[in-house]
Formats: sequence, C-alpha cells, structure tokens
Amino acid sequence: MTHSEHVEKTRQAIMRLRELLDLMRAQLEEGEAAYTQLFASLNPDDLRDLPEKEVQRLAALAILDDSSALSDAALNLRFAARNLERDFEQLYDNLMTEYEDE
Repeated sequence: MTHSEHVEKTRQAIMRLRELLDLMRAQLEEGEAAYTQLFASLNPDDLRDLPEKEVQRLAALAILDDSSALSDAALNLRFAARNLERDFEQLYDNLMTEYEDE
C-alpha cells in the first residue's frame, strides 16, 4: 500500500469514528427524550422542590399500570448500544488488520 493510500484509509477511519460519535450522541439524545417522557404525566408545579428520587417515585407510580414507555426506552437503547458496540468493534478490527499488514 502506498503512503497516500495509507493516509486515505486512516482518514476514512477518522471519518467513520466521527460518524459513530454523532450517531452515539443522537441515540443518547433520543434516550434522554424517552426518559423525560416518563415524567410527562406529572404536574411540573408539584415537582418543583422535590428531590430527584421523589420525582422518580412519582413517575413510577404514574406508570405502574403501563410501563411500556419505560421498557420500550430500555429496549431501544439496548439495541442502539449493541449496534454501536458492533460498529466500534468493526472499526477497531479494521484498523488492527490494516496495521498488522504493514
């Protein structure tokens, strides 16, 4: 492999890392939005001076009969994390294979 080809492959790996970081950030934001949605049925005025643990307890009481929002959020994040792990693993393995071939 020529020097310029090696530089280009390394640049592409850097670009892929950026893409994965952007994807990770977007998925984290989706998870944060799902977390916030768990509190949507609560009156914000009632929560103003409560500690976070108490707010979470009130949210738990509100979703006891239907916890699908919580389980859906956990499931979506589970698969997002699994896919990201696979993508980062592939990027790493590609880099290691490339550098071993030198």
